[in-house]
Amino acid sequence: EEKSKAFRRSIYIAEDVKAGEVLTEKNIRCIRPGFGLETKHYESLIGKKANKDLKRGQPMRLEYVLY
Repeated sequence: EEKSKAFRRSIYIAEDVKAGEVLTEKNIRCIRPGFGLETKHYESLIGKKANKDLKRGQPMRLEYVLY
């Protein structure tokens, strides 16, 4: 199971995001490896605001979002 994570897709930050900025299709993407947030959360993240500065290439986590 752990070995196969590298071949799965997960959500990553595609462009730098400032705290309070809205997440869009442009600044988050579903890519490999699978070490970020599961892709099933993608649609629910769109339109939410980041609660901290996020850097390009960083794996997404639920705790980075204001709900």
